Amino acid sequence: MDKIPFMKMSGCGNDFIVVDNRSGIMQEFNLPEFVRRVCTRRVSLGADGFMMLEKSDKADFKMRYFNSDGSEGEMCGNGARCISKFAYVIGAAGAEMKFETLAGIYESKINGDDVKIKFPEVKMSDVLLNQKYNFREDVREYHYALVGVPHTVIYREDVDKMDYKDLYDLGRNIRFTLEVFPKGTNVNFIKVIDENNIIIRTYERGVEDETLACGTGSVAAAIVSGLLGKTKPPVKMHTQGGVLKVYYNLGKDGIEDIYLEGNARIVAEGYLLPDAWRL
Repeated sequence: MDKIPFMKMSGCGNDFIVVDNRSGIMQEFNLPEFVRRVCTRRVSLGADGFMMLEKSDKADFKMRYFNSDGSEGEMCGNGARCISKFAYVIGAAGAEMKFETLAGIYESKINGDDVKIKFPEVKMSDVLLNQKYNFREDVREYHYALVGVPHTVIYREDVDKMDYKDLYDLGRNIRFTLEVFPKGTNVNFIKVIDENNIIIRTYERGVEDETLACGTGSVAAAIVSGLLGKTKPPVKMHTQGGVLKVYYNLGKDGIEDIYLEGNARIVAEGYLLPDAWRL
């Protein structure tokens, strides 16, 4: 393969390389190594993640998502919004669609510049509140929610002023506390502004750094805050990259009608050339 058609997309500051793989153009590549190389900033195209749109016998298409470190992820909320717009633009799906992921079947709808994703129901057993663990002298309580991918939520009053290195070091420490999180975890630091607004910053597993936004993290943080009585839907999640909206209903046995809405932008299209993956 001497060149690979792609689109570069951004969802609230999360950036992705997206490829139509329905014809199998990526089959000759060692995907983890390929993804690590093309997602490396400054020496290649660079991105938080790499996505492929593939054929599905269960939905309109299949979304395969890879973190920038080459690991394949179960799901990515902002990535899902971007690949939904990608599918619509290339004619792989209509304005309302269903798509397959490793975390299950999701639904989405194109709404002007925004894309709204519907998540599967989250069971109450997948949410753990008021958990205790001594991550650090000043961080001894956390909350957890599995929303396709694992997320830890920690409340801090200084989130908007939190030093990047402190966030990075603490987030990385928590992410790799394997006795608590055997498969690792994403880490969200949040501050409730009022019952409909939350400030959030996220250390993302797989990217291994702070990202400008995290869709699934925003969903997890909104659900946890709702269950704790701190907020009520809809909730505006103020990320470093912009605002995401989260909707949900608290049902008897789980959290239902979960939606994530925000922008999905196509910022470039072209071809990945061999120098992009031959570092």
